[in-house]
Amino acid sequence: MCNPRRVEVTATRAIVEAWEREVRRVASRTGTVHGEVRIRQSLAASLGAPALAALERALDAGDLAWREVPEGYRYAIDGGYALYSPDDRSLTIVATQSEEVVGRGEAERRLSGRVEAELSARGMGAYYDDGYNGRTRAAADVEARAAAQVALDAAARARVTQAASDAEAAVRAEVEAQAARAAEADFEARAAERRAELQRQVEGRADRVFAEARRAFHALLARAYRDALLAMARHRGAQGISVHEDGDVLEIEFELPR
Repeated sequence: MCNPRRVEVTATRAIVEAWEREVRRVASRTGTVHGEVRIRQSLAASLGAPALAALERALDAGDLAWREVPEGYRYAIDGGYALYSPDDRSLTIVATQSEEVVGRGEAERRLSGRVEAELSARGMGAYYDDGYNGRTRAAADVEARAAAQVALDAAARARVTQAASDAEAAVRAEVEAQAARAAEADFEARAAERRAELQRQVEGRADRVFAEARRAFHALLARAYRDALLAMARHRGAQGISVHEDGDVLEIEFELPR
């Protein structure tokens, strides 16, 4: 027995095949919506310069409840916050509520087409001159033709798949943009609905937030007055200094020398 001989067959096929493909994309748009009610009060006219100076000294001292932020000093409240601005000496109180909203959209495009092509493929077979183990020239020819047909089938599938993929790639960006627009429209509709509801909720509790913020600010202002009065009393040599706090009531007693 010697080395096998090879047979190569080239087969051709004309194909006309239709294809269909569905291109579908899903998009989402996430954002935060707010309901808000705010009031602003200028303190320059209602508080004298010494009181405002004492207030700002108290804030600078690092009151833990009033956190320094770029806009001034902020006091957090359940459902809102108060903000004192040293720049214009104003107090802003905000009742607010936020909620995350998600909009979703999808788009699809049905594509179809037809592939017309002339394909060729090669197949190989092997045989022995003595027909060892049934490996005759005739058997090798059959093997080669069968291999060529398998290769043609694969080439036809690849050609159709490539045509469909090229068509999908051509519309992919447009379908994605359409899905994104649908998600944006859904988000805007949901956001408008939730924003209106949040606004109603905030307006319903704004008075409570405003009252709590004013109490916190007045407590801060009272401490500022206390510290300013005590500093003045000590500077003037006052005797019998006593401080008594009972809830919202602050009493300071001292005697100045005659």
